[in-house]
Amino acid sequence: MLIDTTPPTAENSPRERPWVTFSVLAATAALTILDVSKVGVALPAIQQSTGGSESAIQFMLVGYTIAYALFLLPSGRLGDVLDRKRVFLVGSFVFIGASILCALAPDANWLVAGRLLQGAGAGILMPQVLGIIQRVFPAGERTKPLAILAAILAATSTFGPVIAGVVMQAVGSADSWRALFWINVAVGAVVVPLAWRFVHEPRTEKRRGFDAVGAALLVPAVALTIFPLSTISSTSAPAPWMLGVTAVGLIFGVLFIRHELRLSRGETQPLVDPSLFRIHHLPSGLAIAALSYAAGTASALITTLTLQQAVGQTPLETALWMLPAAGAALAGSWIMARLPESKSYRLIAIGALIGTISLLAISISISAVPAGWLPLAVCIALVGNSFGAALVGAANQARTLLDVPAFRSSIAGSLIQFSQRVGSAIGMALAMILYYVLQVVEVPWSGRPTLGPTLAIALTAVFTAAAFVIALADRDRRAETVR
Repeated sequence: MLIDTTPPTAENSPRERPWVTFSVLAATAALTILDVSKVGVALPAIQQSTGGSESAIQFMLVGYTIAYALFLLPSGRLGDVLDRKRVFLVGSFVFIGASILCALAPDANWLVAGRLLQGAGAGILMPQVLGIIQRVFPAGERTKPLAILAAILAATSTFGPVIAGVVMQAVGSADSWRALFWINVAVGAVVVPLAWRFVHEPRTEKRRGFDAVGAALLVPAVALTIFPLSTISSTSAPAPWMLGVTAVGLIFGVLFIRHELRLSRGETQPLVDPSLFRIHHLPSGLAIAALSYAAGTASALITTLTLQQAVGQTPLETALWMLPAAGAALAGSWIMARLPESKSYRLIAIGALIGTISLLAISISISAVPAGWLPLAVCIALVGNSFGAALVGAANQARTLLDVPAFRSSIAGSLIQFSQRVGSAIGMALAMILYYVLQVVEVPWSGRPTLGPTLAIALTAVFTAAAFVIALADRDRRAETVR
């Protein structure tokens, strides 16, 4: 097993303190995650303002995540081959420029285009964040910053609806959703110059060669497999062409895997080296990351839509009901940052179990609790779900990267992000299909016209339950040795 144990030296250490570099990188990474959760609150306002169809609005949300995922692995490899700081800055400029396009979008089509470009920028910059963090901290000191980063991203995702609700209420116009994209521009105008000045990566061996064929196979594999799911709504039913497109995507996926396996047996470096999956905790960690994000993003989106459309809450009221959940996420993250490795890793399964129970409680509440009490019931259950998600996210990301060598840090980090983004895209697409298609169908056991959101949240509970099972099966050999 390859483990990087070389600490930064006077020759290869960054010119600034590692925590300064970390702070700048974490702020930029938080923006990319914020753009998933904050836009969910604005979906009804965006649809009314732009006149977009349900399918267009749905793809505006899911398309961002698909584009995000598409660029992660190629960009992670580019970071390992080239200069991670420069790749990070390119991604930041693309993300900020696309945010301007979204803020100025005259209609839904332009907004979809801007969101796709935004996702591309996020996918370019994000692998470099984890790659640089892996390099500026010595091998024995990486768990804490990686856990803190995971905590920041989890808290950002939870606070997203709160920020969106406050901003939209303050602006107060029919186009108040545009201000959500100007937030990216304002923060980026501060963070990017700081990144140019303070982000420095220690010199390290660069592995030359870029697998262009692998990248060309990966893009259609992901896009064609997920895209059909994101177009299904109450006005756009499943069609035979969707099954055909998905089948073509799966074929590209098989070709991608075969190509990577073939390259791994030669001298050319593949886009994703299959030997990475022999690193302890990495395969299970990727699966847990995908399932956790599928549950987290989808459940936040469905509860937000339900509170606004089924109960009649304003964006600000919805945000305020979700505020305690944000506090719970911060509490869980604080606990995880203070625990030693051997104890924190045991909480991955516990966090997933708490999330499963909490999501089932939300599903039952939507189908049975009177409308007047539903926001309170959802609020209480979201507290448990956010706390559990914080336990899972912080510990799982740190453990997944624990044994990854430094020269593979960007590609390994992008694999985690890839799993999260693909999980988010599939989770949101499946949940929104259930939500829109069955939105006004009555629940058999209560007679309430909320079968769509009830089943959508129940689906997210299935995701967290699967993560719980995987976490239980992934034993930590080193922790057992210590005991």
